[in-house]
Amino acid sequence: NMLRARQFAEDAGPMSHPIRPESYISMDNFYTATVYSKGAEVIRMYRTILGKDGFRKGMDLYFERHDGNAVTCDDFLSAMSDANDVDLSQFGRWYSTNGTPTVKYESKYDADAKTFYLT
Repeated sequence: NMLRARQFAEDAGPMSHPIRPESYISMDNFYTATVYSKGAEVIRMYRTILGKDGFRKGMDLYFERHDGNAVTCDDFLSAMSDANDVDLSQFGRWYSTNGTPTVKYESKYDADAKTFYLT
């Protein structure tokens, strides 16, 4: 897929940067595969976590608040959070962290209890 083929490679190299860099040299080098592809993945995660109806509520509030205005990633996050009365503040880290995220986990299966533990 394009995200793994292009954006993951970019995010692992010397051109790695967050979706929302703290600074940039010029606007013509700002909109990269990271900004578009990784940004789209973050929005997809909102949709997955909030569900179709929750995401729609967040979008409605976002447009109600910001239609016709310049906005930030934080404005989008706030609308999603406020519309659904959930704390999504951890998403702010996705906007300001470069590199490909790594998820670490441990698992254990208790055959007697037929229970799978994931931590």
